[in-house]
Amino acid sequence: MDHSSGGLPGLASAGQLSTVGADLLQLDGQELLARRYVERRAQLEGLFAERALTAPWTLCPMTTDLAKARGWLESWTGVSGVKGLVIKPLTSRYLGRCRGWTKIRRRGTTESITGTLTRPLLLGLGRHDAAG
Repeated sequence: MDHSSGGLPGLASAGQLSTVGADLLQLDGQELLARRYVERRAQLEGLFAERALTAPWTLCPMTTDLAKARGWLESWTGVSGVKGLVIKPLTSRYLGRCRGWTKIRRRGTTESITGTLTRPLLLGLGRHDAAG
């Protein structure tokens, strides 16, 4: 499965605020946490297609091709807002803090997740390195 052309549309212009959809936890008031990731992803892709979402909305690329994922990790190092990759089993349910997912980061970041299961919010915080 490959759900991306390899680019990051919507993130290209510096200073533009973008919303990147990577998972779908609730739809029309129905909680989707118990559904497998592959099902949630299909519904997320359906939302983007049905509503013809464009910038500032961006569908997070997804692939099961290991070579493509490695290429993304290497080539997106300098893309603003991209911290790395999240590896999710296609059959995984969303289990809050016990997800069983793996994050591979390209640079040091700190995350703070706030909100509730019915209205999660994410604030990503960056850290300066020795080069600024």
